Amino acid sequence: MKRTSILLGATAVLVAAACTEQNQPKPQPVPAKPAVPVAQTPDAGPTTDARPGDARLGMMERYAIWKAKKEADEKLAAQLAAEEKARLIKFDKAKLRTHQALFAFEKKIRAALDEAAVKFNGKLDGEDQVKKLALSQRKSIEAQAKILRAMDPKGGNSNIATDHDVSLNLLANDYPEAILAFFQGETKPLADVRAEMDKREKKIAAWLEEVSASGKK
Repeated sequence: MKRTSILLGATAVLVAAACTEQNQPKPQPVPAKPAVPVAQTPDAGPTTDARPGDARLGMMERYAIWKAKKEADEKLAAQLAAEEKARLIKFDKAKLRTHQALFAFEKKIRAALDEAAVKFNGKLDGEDQVKKLALSQRKSIEAQAKILRAMDPKGGNSNIATDHDVSLNLLANDYPEAILAFFQGETKPLADVRAEMDKREKKIAAWLEEVSASGKK
């Protein structure tokens, strides 16, 4: 009788525990947060800092940017060159008579040296005659050099001041020395100095013509 009571008691405990577990509320699953959609931005084209080498740009876009920059640079360079030329013309136009006098002097001294190169070639006293001529010309060349320096003391204001300076130095030193070498059978020094003088004279003549014509209708 006792054994039966014990079994019934145990059975009652198990049934009560089962009922308690069934009556307890089951935990509800936490709903997952909905994914936030990523905003889609429209393609606004290349950004303002885009450069020709930007990987975000296509080949045609890079070429267009490069071409625009190249054209802008060329336009600016042309504008600056035109402004600089106008500045030089303005200065040299105010000194036109001085330039013309210098140029005439340079051609006169050269003509005398060229004449001596022919006249005294092969003569016993040919070298002495050329040296004498060069010495007699030196003072007048130095006087013209002073005029040139006074015209543009700081330099950089005249388009042909350097050409005058080079020409005067050639006439005072290199030209007579080249003639003496020519008498000794060396033709290259005289050919070189004449070529340099030709180049300077051509530039000076062309510039003076342009300056003289500037401002005329």
